[in-house]
Amino acid sequence: MSDPGRTPATAVPVSEVNEAVRQVLESNFEPLWVRGEVGRWRRHGSGHCYFTLRDQDAQVDCVMFRSDARSLPTDPDDGMEVCVFGRITLYPAGGRFQLVVRALEASGDGLWRLAFERLRSTLAAEGLLDAARKKELPAVPRRIAVVTSRSGAALRDVVAVIRRRAPWMQILVSDTRVQGREAAPEIVRALDRVAREGTCDLVIVTRGGGSVEDLWAFNEESVARAIAGCPIPVVSAVGHEIDFTIADLVADHRAATPSAAAEAVAPEERVLMARLSRLRDDLTLALQAMTTRGRERMLAEGTRLVSSARLTLERGEQRLSVGSARLNALSPLAVLGRGYSIASASDGTILRHGAAFAEQPDFDLRVLDAHVACTVRDVRPLDEKADEE
Repeated sequence: MSDPGRTPATAVPVSEVNEAVRQVLESNFEPLWVRGEVGRWRRHGSGHCYFTLRDQDAQVDCVMFRSDARSLPTDPDDGMEVCVFGRITLYPAGGRFQLVVRALEASGDGLWRLAFERLRSTLAAEGLLDAARKKELPAVPRRIAVVTSRSGAALRDVVAVIRRRAPWMQILVSDTRVQGREAAPEIVRALDRVAREGTCDLVIVTRGGGSVEDLWAFNEESVARAIAGCPIPVVSAVGHEIDFTIADLVADHRAATPSAAAEAVAPEERVLMARLSRLRDDLTLALQAMTTRGRERMLAEGTRLVSSARLTLERGEQRLSVGSARLNALSPLAVLGRGYSIASASDGTILRHGAAFAEQPDFDLRVLDAHVACTVRDVRPLDEKADEE
């Protein structure tokens, strides 16, 4: 029999040709790094990513399967210069030469920086980075939670500083991974445990230094939202002084290192004593000021009451004087003082008419300064006509 493919009778199926080419390519080329610009990037619903890698003269189709694409901090922009690591192969079903990419890196930290800026912009647009929404740290916390790895150096640094500065403070450790693919969901759960317990005055979220990849869990959106939504004030202390994460932006306070976070939340005893001394002095001054103001108000009120009483008395005296004058004007004595007199019977009855004198021949006549005993000799009626004239 002739060799396969030498004659129409021994023609080889397309699938066999493609499979043979695939095997040749994969067996003759070791996985390698390839540099170029990203083009037509597309992330499928399955999680697989499809794109082209190109330079000024050529391009190659690339695929990055979901298991590897999960490690990307974000999707690259078209035109971004990247290096990819993968193996050369042929997709038999489509007959396409392609690279199966296992890793993708942008120049420097370009892809990580892009992911950082994208998330920062999203959170800023929602107001989660605003200073106005950040909670104040308690001046003297009694119990704090530390969200970190129980085996990490960051925890040892925090505990050492707090024990030295504020040994009365209680420390609750909410253990979590702080690096790797599973770190972000564990950090979220650790924060949730602290919030649900509700016995701590503040939370420190921390870990030691490392590369961008090592710290990336603290740049994940889920962690950022968990910190922003935590009802307890959160201090972020991730990495060294030069490191900066999304967690630092959304936290209520950012500390450069784990030790700096502990110093920020645990005031030294001498600082507390100085603060208490100032508070005592302020309280003394406030009490003195209140006493002085109270005395001044009492004196002012006393003066007002005396003035009011004096005015009341003066008005009363005026009314009494006017009333006395009116009573005096109506008094019989006043009438007597004007030259008139009053006649009365022995029983005190006032004699007003002539007929009364006829019945009481003896009567008393009251003048201004004496009583005059009188006897009636004659009673003459008045001549009314003459009187009118």
